[in-house]
Amino acid sequence: MPAAQRSLARRGAGAAALIAVAAMAALAAASVPLATPSRPAPRAYALAPWFDGLRLPVAVVAVPDHPDRWLAVQLEGLLIDVRDGVPREPPFLDLRHRVTGLEGEQGLFSAALEPRDRALARDRARHVVAAFSERDTGDLVVAAYPIDEAAWLADGTAEVEVLRVPMPDPFHHGGFVRFGPDGQLFATIGDGSAAIDPAVERSGGAASLSVWRGKVVRVELLPTADRAPAYLVPADNPFASGRAATGGAARPEIWAYGFRNPWKLTFDPATGEAIVADVGADRWEEVHRVVPGGDHGWPAREGRECVLLPDGTLLDPTCGERADVAPWIAYGHLALDPDGGQAVVGGVVVRDPQLPELAGRYVFGDFVSGRVWAYDPVADRRELLVDAGPGISAVDEGPRGEVLVVTLAGSVRRLVRER
Repeated sequence: MPAAQRSLARRGAGAAALIAVAAMAALAAASVPLATPSRPAPRAYALAPWFDGLRLPVAVVAVPDHPDRWLAVQLEGLLIDVRDGVPREPPFLDLRHRVTGLEGEQGLFSAALEPRDRALARDRARHVVAAFSERDTGDLVVAAYPIDEAAWLADGTAEVEVLRVPMPDPFHHGGFVRFGPDGQLFATIGDGSAAIDPAVERSGGAASLSVWRGKVVRVELLPTADRAPAYLVPADNPFASGRAATGGAARPEIWAYGFRNPWKLTFDPATGEAIVADVGADRWEEVHRVVPGGDHGWPAREGRECVLLPDGTLLDPTCGERADVAPWIAYGHLALDPDGGQAVVGGVVVRDPQLPELAGRYVFGDFVSGRVWAYDPVADRRELLVDAGPGISAVDEGPRGEVLVVTLAGSVRRLVRER
């Protein structure tokens, strides 16, 4: 059994205001700081203005075949088409009639453009896929919309539902979609709970292969209105047979499991591996290089620690003997590490031609502390690049490989090296 364990507080992170409250609460319950803080980078970096005037942006979607065009994902339910630095009207996709953001961590979370070659090979319209919390039900919905290429608009009235996941609470939806290097659609799904219920987690939570919550799923998109479901299960999915290695039933769409709130996902362009940022609960934030079919720890572990219930017992009595996928990166909450953070928002593996010294490193940020780091996997070292201030909602890649830092205040800024 690991020497380091943690006690579970029964609370959820919440969106901007609630996470800020959680940060202050963690600071009030100060613990012993970690001995090794993150190091400042040997070079000086800054954030240069790139685009302003968005409303609650949570992601940037590059358009690979149009380097002067990109899409802004706004929490309220809009995808904004930006061309040559100018937002266009009407919006590329308007889902405000479908999306709710009234509670917790709800809204339009992400969007992914289907690769054009993939659609052409299937002799049909290209689609954009969006993930959002649905009005009235609060369900996490992943849906596809056909694109009119000439007008460069998506038809919000021609929705094809791909996935639907009922959520017990308006928290921890995950909700990030992206097409992988293999052309398959990946979607992250959170555990959906504001606070952990041991009975639920042991029977049907993130560790259970019978539900989609707390998972990364992978499907082959087939967005036709007369087909349900609108996907096929790839034959090389770990549980494509519908059975786990232990012999129990498993949802065949599952690619990996054991996540709390996998809020962002990217792919390493060199290896094709999926990298997921998983928002922590009380003590640790973590980033995983996803192992297909692997259990990534939650709720038995947070970071590299076993989870203790309030009565001092282990949530999972087998925690010390488990062979979970260890986090690739783990950093402490502010009460543990004043140089850490409180809510990881993920990032990108750098290929910006203007930042050659960071090539191949994973640059990511934290919503609460506002810090942006570069992780060097060779040295196993996290270096502080810049402090952007609270409210980072994404670290994304621009149409020319730019490393972009998005804030809920409405700005998109580019990471640059100070001269």
